[in-house]
Amino acid sequence: MLGRAVAPWLARLQGLDDVSAPVVVACSGGADSLALLALAVAARLEPVAVHVDHGLRAGSSREAVVVAEHAGRLGARAVAETVRVAPGSNLEARARDARYEVLRRVAPTLGASVLLVGHTADDQAETVLLNLLRGAAATGLAGMAARQGDVRRPLLALRRGDTVELCARLRFAPVHDPMNDDRAFRRAWIRHELLPYLERGARRDLVPVLTRQAEVLRDEAMLLDELAGATWPPPRERDEPPAGPLAEMPVALARRAVRRWIGLPPPSFAEVDRVLAVARGERIGAELAGHRRITRTRGRLRLTTGPRERGGPVHPETLVCALPGTAEGLGVRVESWVARMRPARWPDGRWTCVLDRDAFGDTAELRRTADGRVALCDRSGGVVWTLGYGVARGARVGGDTGRFLWFAAAPTTPRTLDGGEG
Repeated sequence: MLGRAVAPWLARLQGLDDVSAPVVVACSGGADSLALLALAVAARLEPVAVHVDHGLRAGSSREAVVVAEHAGRLGARAVAETVRVAPGSNLEARARDARYEVLRRVAPTLGASVLLVGHTADDQAETVLLNLLRGAAATGLAGMAARQGDVRRPLLALRRGDTVELCARLRFAPVHDPMNDDRAFRRAWIRHELLPYLERGARRDLVPVLTRQAEVLRDEAMLLDELAGATWPPPRERDEPPAGPLAEMPVALARRAVRRWIGLPPPSFAEVDRVLAVARGERIGAELAGHRRITRTRGRLRLTTGPRERGGPVHPETLVCALPGTAEGLGVRVESWVARMRPARWPDGRWTCVLDRDAFGDTAELRRTADGRVALCDRSGGVVWTLGYGVARGARVGGDTGRFLWFAAAPTTPRTLDGGEG
């Protein structure tokens, strides 16, 4: 009976050729994840529905009950997990990271080695636009892959309407998350405002266009990655590879080779170009986020980790942040980006602020102050922003500012930024 009800969609699943039972299905209780759970049951993958409650809104714990009820109707197991995500900026990304961390922790206990998530073609199109607005290169515009490590996205060929129809056929009552309608979150804004606006102007459904472009770029990105990895660094010289061959490579391959060599956290576009400048002998060294530094000695590159001296010893509680970019440490996560237009509404300066881009170089530093606070320092070493408190008076944007550097921060640990305990 189930197989007949879901047959129109079962053959369109992706990324499951190498998957064996059991599997974990990330199940929020929405239409996408419930449809995925039903399809996984029909595909005989023995799915276990894992619901992760982030505790971000009232009543969210009841959704685990909804998931368990639907899983029971399908003859599948269900597991409920909770995780704490502190309010603040970058909430979507931090909630996603916390969710995957829980799923990966639970999977081995259930005998599963693969996680199934319910991203559809609509999600793919939104991801492409989201990465475009972030200034992502080809890899970001390639969107999400059906296979990515231990994660599988079987529904990338399905539309959101398909999952709603499938749930209707099975007489499921999916949960609606009101956060998906909150335009304060970038993805929701793209879903409800930007994408419909573009479609009205283009007079066509853009989801197939964006997903097709993502597929083309993904194939090209994979090829370039393979070529880059086969070219540099030499297998036996990964620790201190020669700079000359990297400097002579086509820049498209060289950038990918650098990213592969440096590893996680991935370097920003600006950081990669600084590394290439070191390889060409145009710079002595380059600082990267995460206390990493690239130097060139006797024609070879060296990657080291740890704070370096700059006019004196660096305090051990210091985090170098690439600008623009994202950095995490000292109990906070900070994201920065550049805008050329003055803000329509200025932030209050506590967890989000706007500073003059020209007051900074390629990096900034976050430091733990003597009173336990975390402060952002400009190129001169002066404190310009104390996170959770406000912007220094002399650092406020003036009338002649042409480029606006936005910062958004959020605590990542229970410890508060005033030195106390949260």
